[in-house]
Amino acid sequence: MGFLEELKKIFSFTNNSEGGKNTLLWRILVLGLIGIFLLLSGDLFTGKKRNIQEVPVYQSGREVQVEEDYESRLSSQLEEIISLIKGVGRVKVKIYITGHTEYEYEYNSRTINKVSTELDQNGGQREIVEDNLEREVVLTRDPGGNERPIIRREKLPQIQGVLIVAQGAENARVKAEIIYAVHNLLNIPVHRISVLPYERG
Repeated sequence: MGFLEELKKIFSFTNNSEGGKNTLLWRILVLGLIGIFLLLSGDLFTGKKRNIQEVPVYQSGREVQVEEDYESRLSSQLEEIISLIKGVGRVKVKIYITGHTEYEYEYNSRTINKVSTELDQNGGQREIVEDNLEREVVLTRDPGGNERPIIRREKLPQIQGVLIVAQGAENARVKAEIIYAVHNLLNIPVHRISVLPYERG
């Protein structure tokens, strides 16, 4: 009641009195502070809580298989393709990447509602509503019976540059065709592709 009485005192002034404009500004300021207070303490009055809980992924006891070396695999594929270009002999490819493979997993989400009643010091009752949001990774079984998380999206490491050493690269036409092929296959700018002739021996 004390808080309401203070509000009545604040709004008991009239704009026609001396300093009415200052009083109006004071009213606006007080209303703004009250609004901020109500926003910050909304759950305090309603007794409502919201918790988000991450349910850990079930581990089968075996470590997840280490991912295949992306850099080496891609280098081998490029060597095979470039060697098919007319005028190219032996080929060695080195790919430079940055970062690591990132995975976004599939989740099952559920909300658990819990309602409880508390007694305050004055003997009154207060109802508390608690919402718990749980997220659990969706698992599947592989042919070997091992559980694996379902991958929703996979982001591969970014390719920083490619170094190619190839027999026949001393020929300008062959070199240009190698650069053009790698540029289109990996979708990287040509200034990140370096082609050098292979030393014969």
